Amino acid sequence: MRKTGTFQRLCLNIAGILILAVACAAASQLVRRDRIPWFEDWANHIESKALKEGISLATVAQAMTFLQSGTHVILDARPAADYEAGHIITALSAPYASIEEALVEVQAVLTPAQPIMTYCSSKNCDESFLLTQYLRRQGFTNVVLFADGFETWSAAGYPIERGGQ
Repeated sequence: MRKTGTFQRLCLNIAGILILAVACAAASQLVRRDRIPWFEDWANHIESKALKEGISLATVAQAMTFLQSGTHVILDARPAADYEAGHIITALSAPYASIEEALVEVQAVLTPAQPIMTYCSSKNCDESFLLTQYLRRQGFTNVVLFADGFETWSAAGYPIERGGQ
């Protein structure tokens, strides 16, 4: 009988902690300026954030048009190892994790009005979104985000290349 009482106290303590945690989360949500959404379309999270910031999005077909026309400098925001394993042809490596160093290497082909397209791995990857934000803060005015990323590009059978720049 003693074991049952101990188990019930343990369950009550756990329930109390959970109720307290939920109450603290709700209170935090009330006082935050940048509230965390209770519900969000996580499948299109990066696209939604980009649209809220006024960032233009490119479809896979538009990305191919940019490549074929040669109008856009294409920047791959993924880590260098991912870039070397395979990337959109003509894309330059600009890993967001080391963006200052990466921009030194690619700045020779960039001007503030130069059309740029950024991409990373997939819709769930935010590195290209962060790179786009960074470029805009640096004064680049014509940056397009290809949010579907390399996975969609390669699944469409579009050309890729391997190796460094």
